[in-house]
Amino acid sequence: MSEPQTHDLPGGARVRFTARGEGNMSSMRGEGAAQGHLARERLRRQIGVDRLVRARQVHGRVVARVLSSAASVAQGSEQLSASDDTAPRLGEADGQVTARPAVGVMVLTADCLPVALGAPGAVAMLHAGWRGLAAGILEEGAVALRELAGEQELHALIGPGAGPCCYEVGAEVHAALGGTPRRGPIDLAGIAARRLRAAGVGEVRALDVCTICDRRFFSHRREGDRAGRQAGVAWLR
Repeated sequence: MSEPQTHDLPGGARVRFTARGEGNMSSMRGEGAAQGHLARERLRRQIGVDRLVRARQVHGRVVARVLSSAASVAQGSEQLSASDDTAPRLGEADGQVTARPAVGVMVLTADCLPVALGAPGAVAMLHAGWRGLAAGILEEGAVALRELAGEQELHALIGPGAGPCCYEVGAEVHAALGGTPRRGPIDLAGIAARRLRAAGVGEVRALDVCTICDRRFFSHRREGDRAGRQAGVAWLR
């Protein structure tokens, strides 16, 4: 994966997964967090959207609906502005979906998977670690996207995250994700792809990039509290 790189999904969606070289996109976690708002503003300008919309991620299954310039969402309503730092966030959610052009729905990750979903006229971005996968965040994302796009074919792109080459977990994680309870490596992207297909997503692609061993990316497993956050952003052209 070269950096920076923008991907297209059928139906008019565009997707960007950032890397360490583009800065820590978090204002709360990791080294360089004090400059997170500047990194996000650079990103907003580079991809050419009017707004970046994000939420407080809690490893759950809530997907916020960004329905208009007034941002009517599952947790209530708020005003959006040109910068995500001059408006309140969307409350607690681990994904956002929108049919609004020039609005970038964004999640922050540092080993969890950023997963983009697209269909003609709508796009979603989801934050999927093992807890979110177990809670059903991908299935909720597919439901939310269909609310806006109707019964059209859905497409998914799975971004950089912890890979089976490096990500070892305990028996409870394997059990939570439907596997045999044992300690050992786990393939989050593979599990995500299977769940997306089971939810009716027609095309699923994965970038096959491990954030733990690829030092172009932040990794909480590798760096601990020093780890910054990269972003996954999806928007409509």
